[in-house]
Amino acid sequence: MKRILITLLSVVLLLSLISCNTQKYRDDQAVAELAGKAVTALNDGVTYLPADSGYLSDYLTKPDYVTEEIIFFATETNNLNEFGIFHVQDGNAEAMKELLKGYLKQSLEKNQTWYDSYIPEETPKLRDAEVQVYGNYVVYAIMGTDDRATLFDNIKDTLSIQ
Repeated sequence: MKRILITLLSVVLLLSLISCNTQKYRDDQAVAELAGKAVTALNDGVTYLPADSGYLSDYLTKPDYVTEEIIFFATETNNLNEFGIFHVQDGNAEAMKELLKGYLKQSLEKNQTWYDSYIPEETPKLRDAEVQVYGNYVVYAIMGTDDRATLFDNIKDTLSIQ
């Protein structure tokens, strides 16, 4: 009986610790500021430029719940590095994440044959692209593994509330 009670209390304690450890994120950062810090943190020798408005219009229509966005891409045409940061209204981060996953999937389907033929070393960047959510910020990255980790870690650290 003591073992059951101790086990039950241990489970309850563990669950309470997990639920108390929910990560909180700021909601007041300009996406241009986040992107600038991310480019600095990347320090990968790549020159990045911001994309024009409507950059993703061939793949998706920007929803009304997106309050601010910025997309950066590598200036070298043989480098697929690209990332985007979207600030959305409360409750819409998962929907935006799904839209961006759709963009990444469509982009790979549409361009893989060409990339495989001309810049095959870049195709894995798009194939392995990721989308992450940090509160009301949704971030996608088309980059190599290390650069993706650096980008996401930097944005998470910048937005995290300690």
